[in-house]
Amino acid sequence: MNVEELSKITEPEKMAEEIHLLKKVGEQFFFSEKAGRLIIGREYPFIENGQKSPYEDVMKHVSEVLGIRDRKSYEEVDRRYNLTMY
Repeated sequence: MNVEELSKITEPEKMAEEIHLLKKVGEQFFFSEKAGRLIIGREYPFIENGQKSPYEDVMKHVSEVLGIRDRKSYEEVDRRYNLTMY
């Protein structure tokens, strides 16, 4: 699966599974205070430079499906689905 295909997923459990698979092949996901949502690592330079990211729509969808609205909800979702995989 590639990152763009995450936009087709509507179930939180399935989304978390796919994030785990993408992380296993080197993708990084984390919460960005600046964006106010979950982002993919390669999106970081766009956000820091105030540019529109090519992943913005997909990652907004991912955040919505997982119920991530802020840092607190991200931490709750991370505990539930182990998104950081620690």
